This record gives sequence, structure tokens and C-alpha cells, in this order.
Amino acid sequence: MPSYRIIVNPVAGRGRGRHARAVVEQVFKEAGVPYELSESRAPEEVPRLAYDAALHGYEVVVGVGGDGTTHGIVNGLVRAAQEQGKWDAGRPVGALGVVPVGTGNDFCWRLGVPENEPERACRLLLADHRRLLDLGRVSDEHGRVEIFHNHLGGAFEAATAVESLKIRRLQGLLLYLVAVLRVVPQYTRAPLITLHYNGRVETRPLLLASVANGGRSGGGFKIAPMAQPDDGELDLVLADSPNPLITLWLLPQFLRGTHIHQKRYVKIERTSHVILEAPAGIPVHLDGEIYRTDARRLEIEVLPRRLEVVAAPAGR
Repeated sequence: MPSYRIIVNPVAGRGRGRHARAVVEQVFKEAGVPYELSESRAPEEVPRLAYDAALHGYEVVVGVGGDGTTHGIVNGLVRAAQEQGKWDAGRPVGALGVVPVGTGNDFCWRLGVPENEPERACRLLLADHRRLLDLGRVSDEHGRVEIFHNHLGGAFEAATAVESLKIRRLQGLLLYLVAVLRVVPQYTRAPLITLHYNGRVETRPLLLASVANGGRSGGGFKIAPMAQPDDGELDLVLADSPNPLITLWLLPQFLRGTHIHQKRYVKIERTSHVILEAPAGIPVHLDGEIYRTDARRLEIEVLPRRLEVVAAPAGR
């Protein structure tokens, strides 16, 4: 049985993380599985806790929270792998387990991990079925480098993430839907963006320019429904809209994943490397966490098979 280090984000999901702690501890104790658990006191503490866990030899680092919690853990594992020499050698950075109880739990959609059901998620975790997944790496015009495991969202999508932070009483998909409706009037004109990918250069107005490793974002939007987090590629999702009415018409299609058929407004390509340039600056989020509010140049690439994740068995 592997050794477990559990990191609980008590404020995840408007407090669901705190309530999930007791369930997690009960399942582990009943199973007779040793573990060490701590709560993060602030978002910036999560990477440090994961980093310490990796350096102390814990085999699986478990995040009890949402996509932001797992984002912090992954970056902590990467930092530890860099110090241990695993990163430069191209080896996986470590193993991640997830008990998804956050505001957004999009990463788990492709993994078959039940959302907001901590007991079931823990039992799946203890079954210890693993997948080896890709990671994404982004660097901006200032040389700031960060890793994402699920999704990079640019322009409209990131503006929605920023707006969602201002909404206090809602959670889950409803939170993001309200944030979208607030942002739509702000994006009557799409920013001009230049993209370099697959040997091509394109410059055009884009309401949305996102890069997906997993297929879902924003608490339930199937923004890249065909994306697979272990195929060695990223899905580049580009969209524009001539007016707010078309934007609202596209919204439910992004929820269902049927926007991929609206080729007049939406384009999806697969690539392993893309450079995005936005002279006026655009907001960008990584796994739901705000990375930049005014990014002007981003270089994004896939890092194949760099993260081990405990997931549901194939076919479930």
C-alpha cells in the first residue's frame, strides 16, 4: 500500500473541503491505511505542502478540494522533481490523488472520479488504479513559467474566472454561468490575437483562445470534449462572436460540447506547441487560477506523460 499525504483545502467549495475532512479520515482509518493530513491555511501554502511531501518520500499526494488545489499540488510536485533530478530526466513528477469537493472539479471529469462524493472518491483512491497523464507548461513575456494539468483559458474565459471571484454566495456551474452573463457585455469587441502553431501563423479577433489538456472547464463547460490528457497533444480552442446574442446562443453549446460543430464561430486544432500574442493584453487562467490579467505573449507546450494520477479503471 502506498504512503499518502493528504492536503485539505478547508475553504474549497464554499466550505465543503472542511466538511469532507472527517469523511476522508474515517475511510482511511476504517481501511487501516496510514496517512498524514494537514489543512492549507492559504492557497499559496498548497504547493509548499506538496513539495515537502514529495521530498519526504510520500508516494501519493492527495488534494481534498477543487482544481485550484490540485493545480497547487502539481506545481509543488514539479518543484520537488526539479530538485531531485526527475524533471530534467523526463520522469513523472509523482502521483496525485483527488477528492474533488471544490467550486470547479473539471479535472476529474476525464478521470472518472466522483465529484462532491468524498467517500466514493476515497474508496476509488484506495483502489489505486493509475494513469500517466500529460502536463502543460506556459511561459509569458516576462519569463514567468508555470505548469497546468487541465486547462489554460484566455480572454473571455479568463475574464469569467476573474468575475467569479467577486460572487460570494453561489458555487459550481451556477457560479460560472452568472459570471459569464456579467462578462458578455464587456466583450462586444474581441481582442486581436496572433497564433503560431503547427507551422502556421494566424491573426484575427478572438473572443476566446484556450488550450485544453482535459476536456472540461468552468465547473461544467465541455470546452474541448475530444481532448485526452494522455495523448501527447493539447487542444487549441478558438472562438469569436459578432455580437452578444450569438455569444449567448453559443453558451449552452459549450456546456453540451456541441459548439465543435459551429465552425463559423469555433475552431479546434490539436498541437504540441503554440505561441499566443495579444498586443492589448488578455486575462489568462490556469486550472481556474488567475495567471495574468494582461498577458501579451504566451508560449505553451505539452509535456507528455509527466504526472501519475489515481483514477477510475478504464471503461468506467
